[in-house]
Amino acid sequence: MEIAGLIIGWLLLGLGVLGCFINKIPGPLLAFLGLLIQMWMCNVDVEMWALILTAVLVVVSMVASKKLVPKIGKMVSDFGKAGSWGTTIGSLVGMLLMAVGSGSTIVLVIAIVSALLILPYVFAFLFELIVRKSVQAAAQAAGGALVAFLVGTMLKLAVCALAIYTVIANV
Repeated sequence: MEIAGLIIGWLLLGLGVLGCFINKIPGPLLAFLGLLIQMWMCNVDVEMWALILTAVLVVVSMVASKKLVPKIGKMVSDFGKAGSWGTTIGSLVGMLLMAVGSGSTIVLVIAIVSALLILPYVFAFLFELIVRKSVQAAAQAAGGALVAFLVGTMLKLAVCALAIYTVIANV
């Protein structure tokens, strides 16, 4: 039973990290569920305050990513669903490039920068260009979509990293 809990828990933690880049997957929630499964099935001894703190941060990150983060991006420039989809697809393409990249450090750095900055912006720009038909308006909208994507992703990654750290530190 402990091996099944270990596999399911780490699978959920991994899906949680993937969910940080894909807005349709609730990354922090899956990471928290992975933490709970590790705690209950694998006898990971987690302090109650750490569990409560992680749960509160999961709720805060999920509410912020739905309500606050789009407003931050719209302060830069008004963007639509096309920009949001563009950043998501661009980050997925970037993650695929990271997966197939060689073991070189410089290639890995270029792949990470591409996955988080360049490709999400390029795809958001292309998607917004299809919708807006103006290069300047599409570039501004893509900038707003990129800002919202980066803020939301970093917020969710921080919460997932806390869940993963909590599991590793208490094994």
